[in-house]
Amino acid sequence: MISQRGSVTVELVLLTPLLMILVLFGIYAGRASEALIQVRNAADQAARAASKGSRSQIQSTAIQIAERALKMSGTSCTKTNIETTVISQGQDLAVSVKVSCEIKSQDLSLLDTRPRVVSASSVEVIDRWRVDT
Repeated sequence: MISQRGSVTVELVLLTPLLMILVLFGIYAGRASEALIQVRNAADQAARAASKGSRSQIQSTAIQIAERALKMSGTSCTKTNIETTVISQGQDLAVSVKVSCEIKSQDLSLLDTRPRVVSASSVEVIDRWRVDT
């Protein structure tokens, strides 16, 4: 009978890099889903706040609220972009906010991933009978 002493060690040495890459991919996938949730939340909050604020302050309110929401959630983003648009449909107005985020992946360089951008948008109707203060 041939001795197989040390075969487990050899197998473990060969499988360790594969297991590390698998763990890093899990971390990357978790960051991507977390970033998408945070971006959706920021877009919703920004659109809601912008629709309730003064019409002259819609864009600045949306940007401020979206940035604060991303900061409070401990975002997994390196770069963010916030776009605000006022949509007119007849007499009705709505505000649309789109938040984009580049997922943080510098510390996962072993995966050699390209920067991935997630984005979300939200639309809220501006109350036409509201009185601006």
